[in-house]
Amino acid sequence: MDLQIAGKHALVCGASQGMGKSCAQLLAKEGVNLTLVARNESALEKIAQSLRNDYGIKVDVLSSDLSKPEGRSKVLAHCGNPDILIHNGGWPDTDGDYSAWTREDWLNAIDAMFLSPVELITGVVGGMVERKFGRIVAITSRFVKEPKLGLSLSVSPRLGLSGFMTALAHEVAPHNVTLNTALPGIIATETQYQHGRDLAAQSGKTFEEIWKERSSTNSAGRFGEPDEFASLCVYLCSAPAGFLTGQHILCDGAGYPGIF
Repeated sequence: MDLQIAGKHALVCGASQGMGKSCAQLLAKEGVNLTLVARNESALEKIAQSLRNDYGIKVDVLSSDLSKPEGRSKVLAHCGNPDILIHNGGWPDTDGDYSAWTREDWLNAIDAMFLSPVELITGVVGGMVERKFGRIVAITSRFVKEPKLGLSLSVSPRLGLSGFMTALAHEVAPHNVTLNTALPGIIATETQYQHGRDLAAQSGKTFEEIWKERSSTNSAGRFGEPDEFASLCVYLCSAPAGFLTGQHILCDGAGYPGIF
């Protein structure tokens, strides 16, 4: 399928590993030029050089912490007019006991998972409207559809983001600009491997036992592959996906038990 985005320019956040890296690779396959953002500049440059060599596209990199206002400003000053924005943010350092979370914990979470994408979206969407093409995808979490109290520090800001993006999607739809969120379940990234190792160390179980237990939490009975999830994100960035907007789409192996 021709996604009709060759020659477009994409800003991909969190591109040094995992789902962000896979999104960058699949966009590169489609002939999209890239600006890759993450905190690890050396990892970004290694990825960028590989993509330049493999696909002959233009790739530049920017080291920036998007959880900080100055990090967002730096990105917008460097790449303020992309055709495509994929926002892929991190999780908070603190989760678990909601009664122990401080005001600072909440403000840090809101900065990283709500204000970060909102400020980037606000910064780039005007140019997309003028050019009559824009695709914005925010990678969040399946738990937006199924909130868990112990994950509220990350889920609550992302619920706010979903509301903002849906409202803005209605505003800019006449200009061929779309906004959607992609909600991953368990995806086999290095973050998940490390989480499995941590759980094994805490529980006394083997990593293999932990991995099998966690794989059983969805109907597919396995972790998703990063490229499987990235394929959803990249389709949402395509020209043929122009009628698909304001949606919040699960990719979780039928882990979510509901309908809507």
